[in-house]
Amino acid sequence: MKMNKSILTIAVAMIAFALYLSSCKKDDVVNPSNPANSKPEVFPHDATMYGKTYSEWAAEWWKWNLQFDCDHIPLRDTDGWKEYQKQSGDVFFFAGKRGDTLSITVPAGVSVLFPLISFETEYPCKDNGDPNPGESIEQFLTRLTLASTNAMDQLSLTIDGVSIANISSYKVVSPVFITAANADLANCFDGCITGIAQPFVAGGYFFMLKPLSAGHHTIRRVGGASSLFPFLYDITYNITQL
Repeated sequence: MKMNKSILTIAVAMIAFALYLSSCKKDDVVNPSNPANSKPEVFPHDATMYGKTYSEWAAEWWKWNLQFDCDHIPLRDTDGWKEYQKQSGDVFFFAGKRGDTLSITVPAGVSVLFPLISFETEYPCKDNGDPNPGESIEQFLTRLTLASTNAMDQLSLTIDGVSIANISSYKVVSPVFITAANADLANCFDGCITGIAQPFVAGGYFFMLKPLSAGHHTIRRVGGASSLFPFLYDITYNITQL
């Protein structure tokens, strides 16, 4: 049977277009050995991830940190070993001390969550005073936390050599959460921590990554608030994703 020339031409064109689409799709795969072509996938700022929003995950991240004493709090991790404490489930938290590089192995199929910079405010705290007349504790803590969060102005995130855009849309303030932070943290982290259940509100710029491809990856997070202090929270993660 002879094939009409115009039909043959259309078929060849369709095959060529399919091959083009296939080659484009390969570029969407994170390739740690070729960072220029990597496209790290960050969950959108308005996403619900594993049942929680970014603001809710910010609260979970702080509760995870606040349960440890001064020697074990991940916020003071200088090399990576403190990150493995009490981690489970679909999301792996990253913290760390500013200026350091941490080496971390992440389980297969697990997302990672970290802030560029984050603050928390608790009640009671003599340095913060008391709520205004008619203001609830939640409103009071939210107001104070938002003021600190609004001062965050030195922000960048690089994943496998790719700079992440639209950082400003990832600003969050958590709902109020009640937790009994480790009493020892009053000696090294926050003198307002009592060791009994207190209300907290946290704020900052948080990012959650979809599970990275197996292999090695590098994340650099930078956050600062120039009107509040001169230093930056500049932390690098050398990651092995299983």
